[in-house]
Amino acid sequence: MNNFKVEAIDILELAKEADELFSGGEAACSIQRRQCKLLVDKLSNSNMTISVIGQFKRGKSTLSNCILGKNYMPVGIVPITSAVTKVVYGRQSAEVCFENGEVRPVEIDDLSAYISEQENAQNKLGVKEVVIHSESDFLKNGITYVDTPGVGSFHKNNTEVAYDYMKESDAVIFLLSVDSPINQIEIDFLQSTKEYAGKFYFAVNKIDTVSAGDLEAYTGYCAGLLSEIMETSAIKLMPVSAKTGEGVEALKSAILRDLSASIREIMQESTRKKLIDIIGSALKELQFYRSAMSMPYEELDKNFAELSDFMNERIAGAEEHVGMFALRLNELRLRISKKIFELFDIEYSFDIEELPAGLSNMSKEEYLQRVKELCDDMQGKLSAVLLYKEDNAYAVIRRIEDTNKLTRRLRSLKNRVERSALKY
Repeated sequence: MNNFKVEAIDILELAKEADELFSGGEAACSIQRRQCKLLVDKLSNSNMTISVIGQFKRGKSTLSNCILGKNYMPVGIVPITSAVTKVVYGRQSAEVCFENGEVRPVEIDDLSAYISEQENAQNKLGVKEVVIHSESDFLKNGITYVDTPGVGSFHKNNTEVAYDYMKESDAVIFLLSVDSPINQIEIDFLQSTKEYAGKFYFAVNKIDTVSAGDLEAYTGYCAGLLSEIMETSAIKLMPVSAKTGEGVEALKSAILRDLSASIREIMQESTRKKLIDIIGSALKELQFYRSAMSMPYEELDKNFAELSDFMNERIAGAEEHVGMFALRLNELRLRISKKIFELFDIEYSFDIEELPAGLSNMSKEEYLQRVKELCDDMQGKLSAVLLYKEDNAYAVIRRIEDTNKLTRRLRSLKNRVERSALKY
């Protein structure tokens, strides 16, 4: 599970090669190129993300507070966390990052308004993530610590956020609890998570509520089941009590030892797994593009006419907007992405610029011009990629061949990445 050696093939070089291939994929690989650039940056700088994940009400937020030495995360008797909370090293402060790019400084005591299910149900505020800066010694060596929503509760959005974010984790604290046997929800989540993370720490919480004999029986049962899931016999469960702090120092010490001795190997394995997923996603997206190229002209005409109407409505509506122009432009990008997916079953992602709260960095005239340019450029780019109304037979053949060539090269690269780490 956690023991591996890396061949002479450098994962960083493979990630850079993937980025170069994605750059030639135009709109087809925009999301994957952005993801790949993040991988390259993280691996180059050895910035490791450790996430605590698991089913709801296992005590993840309480454990996070205990690990960090301060009550940053709201806790309660009902499912609490509705948004991802990142904690990085720095002078104590916090900000809320919204999906539209706004970054709003907040007091740590006010965070529950943004990350608790009770105050921000189903993430109605559109929070992308909360970032806390902490002077916790645990974070000093480049760790980004992440508290995620629990899976399996009534709140579907929380489960979706947890599944989305597991792909970002390099190492995982998978939290179980003695008050509930490991169940199918946890098994399914773990089986998905192991495809992305390079290191796992299995912690069993609430040990203060059971006898030593019951704890031994519980950990023995879980170890056997986890060994099957992770396909290894080297499963170590770390008993903790987030309430009393028992066992938490041992968990922290294990993580910090690995950070000191094996961070490069952990990051390489994490990057390898993520790169396999990113390339696989790009191959699927290229298949969608090929399908869209083959749409009957009647359907393409209908979809492009609807897209044109949508864009014209956005351009006309921009005249009525007052203030916050940079944020409105980000919101338009998000709406265009959603519309393209709706019409063509194609995922297209724009760069969403992060903007400090209250920042208005453009005039009304510049905003109107950029709205028009964005709409016109996107229609033109999509028309070119999908060969819409392209009468030049050579251009059509060349575009199809370029797409097929990129597909072949990505498949070859994916095979090399899969072979680049051998377990022993």
